[in-house]
Amino acid sequence: MFASVQIFILLAVGPLAQAQDQPGPPDLTRVRPGPARVESAPGELRVTWPDENGRAWKVVFALDARPALIRSISVAGKEVLQNLHPVYSAETGIRRGGWDQFFDFPPSHPEGTRRFQGVFRPGTALARSVGDRLEIEFPGMTMGSFSGKLVYTIYPGSRMLRQEAVLSTTQPNTAYFYDAGIDFQPAADRIPGNNMESYASWYEAGGPSPHTERIPVTSERNPVAVRYRAIAAKATNGSIAVFPPPHQYFFARDYTSNMGYSWYRAWRGHVGLGIRQLPDDNSPYYPWMNAPPGTEQHMSLFLMVSDGPAPRTLNDAVALTRGDHFVALPGFRTMATHFHFAFSEQANAGGARWSPPWKPVLHEMGINAAMIMDFHGDLHPQDPGPLRFPELKEYYEMCRAHSTPDFLIIPAEEANVYLGGHWALAFPKPVLWSMKRPAGADFKAEDPGYGTVYRTGSSTDLLDLIRAENAFVYQTHPRTKGSTGFPDKILDEPWFKDNHYQGTGWKAMPSDMSSPRLGERAFKLIDDLANQGFHKKMFGEVDVFQLDNTHELYAHMNVNYLKMNEMPAWDDYSKMTEALARGDGFITTGEILLPDVRWKTSPVGVQVSVQAQWTFPLNMAEIVWGDGKETHRKIIDLSITRQYGSQHFDWSLDEPGWKWARLAIWDIAGDGAFTNPVYR
Repeated sequence: MFASVQIFILLAVGPLAQAQDQPGPPDLTRVRPGPARVESAPGELRVTWPDENGRAWKVVFALDARPALIRSISVAGKEVLQNLHPVYSAETGIRRGGWDQFFDFPPSHPEGTRRFQGVFRPGTALARSVGDRLEIEFPGMTMGSFSGKLVYTIYPGSRMLRQEAVLSTTQPNTAYFYDAGIDFQPAADRIPGNNMESYASWYEAGGPSPHTERIPVTSERNPVAVRYRAIAAKATNGSIAVFPPPHQYFFARDYTSNMGYSWYRAWRGHVGLGIRQLPDDNSPYYPWMNAPPGTEQHMSLFLMVSDGPAPRTLNDAVALTRGDHFVALPGFRTMATHFHFAFSEQANAGGARWSPPWKPVLHEMGINAAMIMDFHGDLHPQDPGPLRFPELKEYYEMCRAHSTPDFLIIPAEEANVYLGGHWALAFPKPVLWSMKRPAGADFKAEDPGYGTVYRTGSSTDLLDLIRAENAFVYQTHPRTKGSTGFPDKILDEPWFKDNHYQGTGWKAMPSDMSSPRLGERAFKLIDDLANQGFHKKMFGEVDVFQLDNTHELYAHMNVNYLKMNEMPAWDDYSKMTEALARGDGFITTGEILLPDVRWKTSPVGVQVSVQAQWTFPLNMAEIVWGDGKETHRKIIDLSITRQYGSQHFDWSLDEPGWKWARLAIWDIAGDGAFTNPVYR
């Protein structure tokens, strides 16, 4: 049992707001001329900007937050939404095991967890230009041990706004998650009896088209499992959709079940939409988000506004992840790695007509090949041969049988023996081997039923097998989970130095909303290795278990875009693992694509020529480089980019001391695409 203390405080309106002095005049000194304009009026701040079609939108902020922080949002003089107010809450706990620890569950801590509602006390406002964008900042927000400000960002060329609670804590070892939303007051929805007739739209989990239904007239927030993480509602003269950062909001889990991350409500003149997390998923490990002391946690919610119907606005939000699709690029094929599906065990039990439920999900998502890893809690991985050899043989056969010309199932294992931590290997062809070598058994033998078989009983045996059969090997989830402390502990070992040990996995784990990028843990490792002289590579990995089309998979996805002109047949799947090992493509969460990246290196620096495509407006690019001792960054500000862009960039780094360099591009939601390092 654990203690749970919940504290509820009204957000921003009513007595709390009225108890404050009248706010002072807003600070507009940091605003530059540009497409987004701001002007001050008595008690108000008015911002205008053009959308993607050049239409003029206006948002009016009430400096005293009465009756709401946003008095109205309008387009071309037509009021679309009235009296919008932010909604925030958070649950905090205590992190154990360090910031990179996955095997943690804050609710099980002896001190329990605490639940807080956000409190906003309006004061003065500050406006600033960031590129061609405009930020409106309202100090005076607290939420438990967190304190800071509310920030709204306006993006010219878009109808999207970002709402953020930018908060910090001084408490050590804080783990947390947040819920966020927007409350608005559509007067036309009110009907007799103090009731509401309001409608919300969303894609049902696994559903092909928007679903619209009347919102129940209840005071509580109604959770709903939606597809694409977005939900929309009708407004007075249009509609609004809300959605989280598509990957950053979802901390790592072993499972991708859709637990209902959206909510809606309609009650006595108010309609609310929002996002939420849950304190647990009834599994042993559920690590929440990190909030290191002093870091500004950007607790974001995106708003998409429109003077059109809710289903159309919903689709505008869905388009920002391309409908959760990894689009095809000429000269590339897509591979996702590290799935524990217990595939062959189910295939054997299901019979000839059984089809894996995850296959159409990945295929429709745009994946060309999935590297799966059976023998991880299923079958008999530690058997010396009598059980394992027939299971392995069937594993390969099932992968071949269920592969198609445009979707390969590549057999691999997360073997986790002898070499330290968790690690994966894939052979270029079916190989029968065991992780046990009984006394007196040969390392390599000819079996009358199976042909050549290998039995390994040590790291030496395993390295001999890897070399003999030209295996592809990498460290999975380095420095966390079962690889905590690895590969750092094996850097001097012959198997890590061997060229077959290709590198390390990359995944957005852990979660820290203060970072503009995802996957800091994996980046720090590859940078450390490069500074120590290792020429290793990163491989995008997903690391989840069984799933189907109702799951929230995309939030946890990343994909390796491999430089390949055509798909090989299953018997030649080694061409895909060879392309993965070369590391000359890119890794992406999906929103940013890098169809062409060309490096020119010299003793005095590097030049990189990049063709990039994106959906969300971009935040920055970075050339990350090292001198053999320390890691450095050259940050390129991209705050003048707009949504749905395609552009060629030329960037250079003039650093005679460089030893290696890599490129990454990040958007405003923390989504990214990046390359592996190049070396001097």
